[in-house]
Formats: sequence, structure tokens, C-alpha cells
Amino acid sequence: MNEINNDILNWIINYIEVDHKFYDYKFPPCPYAQSARLKGLIDIQSYNSGSTWKFVFQRVTTFAENKQHNVCILAFPNYTKWNFLLRWRIRQLNKKLINKDYYMQYGLALKTQSRYPELLTRKPYFVVIINCLSDVLSGHRALLKTDYYKPWAAHHYNDVVVRRQKMYEKYSDTK
Repeated sequence: MNEINNDILNWIINYIEVDHKFYDYKFPPCPYAQSARLKGLIDIQSYNSGSTWKFVFQRVTTFAENKQHNVCILAFPNYTKWNFLLRWRIRQLNKKLINKDYYMQYGLALKTQSRYPELLTRKPYFVVIINCLSDVLSGHRALLKTDYYKPWAAHHYNDVVVRRQKMYEKYSDTK
């Protein structure tokens, strides 16, 4: 495993799996990450060079075909967060992935420091996370029975949960 993949694994263990101040130390950012990691269901891939879109598309295609993992995390240099075309393409690809039981989201791996050679060093990695959608929806239903979403701002809940649910209802075959 290269250094970048190792950074992402450490981020999962030391940030994503740990009870967080935001949740008054009742929940980690992802309550299901540790279980997925311990079961070997997480795949981590780091971008090297070339088209970021081709990298995402190739990885998501392979991921969906192999069905060996439930989560795939793709790591990129921080400046990738400014690639609006990539972010738009990910949203468009989600429309097709939903029927294959996958959903992609993207953001920053907070508390990481990118090892990519960049102008702005010490910035967090940009990550694209591909999840098994049925796992995410099942986890969401379980979390609704807790106060997990209580500290979330309304716009954040809409951006993450409501948008995903609307896309699921619109693009899934389970209508």
C-alpha cells in the first residue's frame, strides 16, 4: 500500500471511526466505517496521473463489476476540489449507478495532509467515496431512530440525505 492509501486508511481509523465532538462524542462521522473496514469491505485507490475523470470512471466500473467491496475511496490532490467538471460528471454518473446499487459522493478528507506535490501543501486530500447504496440507505434508516442528524444544519442534511433520496426515488428501478 502506498503512502497516500495509508494516509486514507489512517484517516478512516483515526477520524471517521472515532466518536466526534460534533456529535457530542456520541457518534463517529460514519458509524458503520469500522465494521466495513474490519470485514475487508473497503478498497482505497489513489490517483497517480492523467485524467481524473478517466481514473474515477475506470475505478467505479471495476468496483461495480467486481463486487468485492462495499466502499471504495479514491484519493486525489487537494486542488481536485476545484474541478467542477469532475464533480458534475460524478453527479451525472450517480444517475446510472443507482440501479447498480452504488452511490458516489465527494469531499475533503479532513485532518489529512496531502502528500501529492502541490502548490498548497498540507491541505487535505480530496476524496471520492463510492458506497453500496442499499447499505447507506439501511444505515440511514437506523440512524433516523437516533439523534445522529440532530446537530446537522438543514442545508447539509438537504445536500447529503435529501438529494440522495430524491435521486434514488427518481433513478432506481424500485419505483
